[in-house]
Amino acid sequence: MKRQDFDLLETEIGTGPILIEASAGTGKTYTIAGLVLRLLLERPELTIDCILVTTFTELATAELRGRIRDLLRRAVNAFQTGKSDDSLLAAMLRKHPDHRVAATRLNDALVDFDEAPIYTIHGFCQRVLAGRAFETGTRFDARLVTDERGCRRGPSPRF
Repeated sequence: MKRQDFDLLETEIGTGPILIEASAGTGKTYTIAGLVLRLLLERPELTIDCILVTTFTELATAELRGRIRDLLRRAVNAFQTGKSDDSLLAAMLRKHPDHRVAATRLNDALVDFDEAPIYTIHGFCQRVLAGRAFETGTRFDARLVTDERGCRRGPSPRF
């Protein structure tokens, strides 16, 4: 994968995964929320339940969920009123002139927001394994171990 500078408003978002790699305090959560907003506005075939967002910790997951929901609420308001003091939302208003359609899409995302797949990496893996138990050969009572310090040494359990 080619490494490139990222511009939230201008970097092309295609059909593949997007990896955000940055140090603490650099705005990753803001950027991810902005990407979700862009995907909903620029890719009409996508709905909120089709955009997978993963991060490392439960705390980060909760923060992402809250920040994405808040941005969508503010974006709906911006598209309904046609104005915003937020630079990202003001740019989105200019970029998407059919404000009625945009507000409807974003409001639909808010209505279905509880279906948004925003998980820790461990939580996502556990859901995939549980949902595909037959295909992966996973036992139905398997647990995902996130801390091996309390585990006995020996052969790894078969998932």
